[in-house]
Formats: sequence, C-alpha cells, structure tokens
Amino acid sequence: MRYAMTALPWNALYTLDAVLIAIFALSYYFKCYRKGYRIDFWYAQLFLFCVFPNMIMLPFARSRLNVIVLGADMDAVVAVLPIVFLITVVGYFAVLMGGGLWRLQLGMGARNAANKVLDIVPRCSMMLMSSRGVLVFQSALCLLLQFLILAFYFSHSGFAFDLRSYTFANPALRPVALLISNYSVIIASHCLARYVDKKERILLACTLLLTFGLVFFGARGNVLSIYLSVLLCYVVKLRRKISLFRIIVVGASILAFAFYLGNVRSGEYSLSGLFGSLIFLVFYGNNFSDLRDFAWVYSAWNHVFWTGKTYIAAILAFVPRFASQFRDTWGLGVATASTVGFDPQVHPGLRPGAFGEGFFNFGLFGVVAVGVILGVISRRVDLDVKAAFLSSSPSMMKAFASTMLLGIAGTLAVSAGFSGVYVLAGVYLFSWLCLSVARMFAQRPMLVNRAE
Repeated sequence: MRYAMTALPWNALYTLDAVLIAIFALSYYFKCYRKGYRIDFWYAQLFLFCVFPNMIMLPFARSRLNVIVLGADMDAVVAVLPIVFLITVVGYFAVLMGGGLWRLQLGMGARNAANKVLDIVPRCSMMLMSSRGVLVFQSALCLLLQFLILAFYFSHSGFAFDLRSYTFANPALRPVALLISNYSVIIASHCLARYVDKKERILLACTLLLTFGLVFFGARGNVLSIYLSVLLCYVVKLRRKISLFRIIVVGASILAFAFYLGNVRSGEYSLSGLFGSLIFLVFYGNNFSDLRDFAWVYSAWNHVFWTGKTYIAAILAFVPRFASQFRDTWGLGVATASTVGFDPQVHPGLRPGAFGEGFFNFGLFGVVAVGVILGVISRRVDLDVKAAFLSSSPSMMKAFASTMLLGIAGTLAVSAGFSGVYVLAGVYLFSWLCLSVARMFAQRPMLVNRAE
C-alpha cells in the first residue's frame, strides 16, 4: 500500500484534493446553509479537523518556503507527503462514516448505551452551571492559583508572557501550571455560558479576569478555548440573523488576535510587523502545520508501530514526566520530537493532526477508529446544540454543556492534552461536593424551624 500511494503523481493528488474540497463545500451549502444555519458544529469540526489542516494546506505543505522550518529535512518530507495526505483522506471518510452511523441510529441498543455514557459529561456541566455561587467560588480559587504561580514566575524571570517556556526549563513546575491553566479554562468557559443565559455580570467579570491571567501563561489555545465553543453556539442560535461574511470577519479577527498573542509571547509588540507576516504565519508557520508535521514525523519514522504507547503515557498523565521514564519517552510530544531529532526537554513536539497519532500507533486501523469516534461525537454534539436552541426555552448552557464532549474527543485523537480530562473530572467532583455542602447548610435552618 505504501508503494502504491507513493506512485500517485502530484497532479492526481491535487485533483483528488480539489474534488474533496468541492464535495465538502456542496455538502455544506445544501445541508447547512440552505437549511438556515450559517455554520454548525458538524461542518465546523469537519473543517477544523480535516478540510483546512489537510486538504487546503496540501499545496502549502509542499511549498519550498517550508525549508525555513524543515531545513535539510525538506526533501524527505515532500517525498512522503502523498502518503500522509492519503492517510488523512482515509481519516476524513472515517469521520463521515461515524457521523452517518450516529444519524442512522443503528443497532440493538448500541446507540442508547452510548448515549447514556456520553450524557454523563453534559449533565455534569449543567450541574456545575446550576449554581452561580459555586462558579464564583471556583473562579476566585483559580485566580488565587494564577496569582501564586505568576508571582513565582515573575520573581524568577521578570515580567513576561511565556510561563510555558519557563516550565520547560523547570519541569517540576510544568504539571502545576498545566493544572491551573486547565482549571481556569473550564471554569471561565462555564461562567461565560451561564452569563449568556442569565446575564449575571459577576460571571462576565470572572471570565475576563481568568482570561487576563491566562494571557501570561503563553498558550494561546487556552485563551481562545474559553470563547470558541460559546461563540459557535451563539452563531448556531442566530441562524439566518448573521451573515457568512460577518462570521468570516470575526474568524479572521480571532486568528489575528491569536497570532498577536504569539508575537507578544516572544517580545514582539508591533502590529505592523504582525500584519506583514500574517500570511506566512498562517500557511507556513507552526499553527496549522498538521499535514506538514505528520509528514515530517513519518519521514523519520522507522515504520515500527508504537502499539498504543503514547495513549498509555496519556492515561498516566497524573504522573509528572520527570517522575516517569515511560512518560518521558512515550508522551506524544516527546515521541514526535525525538523521532525527528529534537531534544524533547526543550521542544514541545510536533502536531501530526487528528489522525497522526492513531496511525503511528495502529496504522490505518487506528486512523479509522479515531475518525469514527470523532464523527460520532461531532454529530451528537451538532444535534444536541441545535435541539437546545430549537426547544421552547432556548438555552446556551444546555448547548454549551454538550460541546464539552468535543474536548474529550480531541484528547482521544491527540493525547497530549489528556491531563485535561482528569482536571475536568476533578472539577465535576469538586463542584458536586460544593453543591452538596451548600444544600446541607441550606437545609439546616429548615430543620431548626421544624424542631422549634
């Protein structure tokens, strides 16, 4: 199979690429746009996981401009790009298959059983958002933790915006920073979702304060993830009331802001410099480099499957890397960085996209398995969000609660963020304890009154 894919000429690959993009565009037009939605979660996930990072980026991944990043590995990466691209195409069709299976409602109670398991996450998020007091309390706790770690960071490195790099130089601090950032993102996004429904200003203040603190952590994805799901839910709610052009403008503005945060992290504050390099950053930088990075790792890979080792390392995420030789060898970032010859102690690793890790562990079987899971969960979330806004009492909280499943699905595709699943579970458990204590104290006056 490897040699058959290598034999495909680039003209045939570009033709296939154009056909797949056209089919996606037509499907979006007839099944989303014409049905009244300017965007929905199904097509947003397809675009973000498959179409943009793999299909649209194919010609850019082949461009000689990548030599700035790839250096002497450029020719080897281009040589395997056709193979890697076809692997991602298999993943794309697996996602479509997963979405189709969920919508067909096939088989012997399997969907009902899966629904009961998947319902756990949205129900827990609704529980967390049921109490303004619990959200405010946990926001205050997050702010305290942010203050403590940033005070430590500033005292050793001066005022800066890159706690992430500092933790690479001081690995004992890395799990603490990761815990605080994940905790802050979870609480801030839930505060924002409840604010949209309840208009409680204190929750908006909590969201903005937590966002401001996270800016200094140096991970743009954390800041953006607070807002993206809520924003996309809001666009689904608006339906025809918002134009596609406006969505594109908002998306471009968010993208520019994300790149500016990256420049700030490296000490560059010039807006003119940002706009001058924006095109290069999008198409040749390290932000949407999934296809190129997948090919980079593949070109240096010894073709011995990892047989689930990176997933096991992710499951062991509660053990710090510096305390586990296995995790320090088989964490996804470590494995990808080591494969291409980088020092994993200073390099965070490459991003082989939604299907790279599954392939390196289990071959095409892993690609199909990951794709089907992503398709099932993306379709489920899409239907849930639409149902939440089409009901007699539209609810942002109910819609947002279902989107938390996407974060978990993302860690199954790219296990580097699996520690976030543990943090999410811990937040749910802690919130349940807080609510139980609050109910206990609320019932005590009633018991006293009855005794009197």
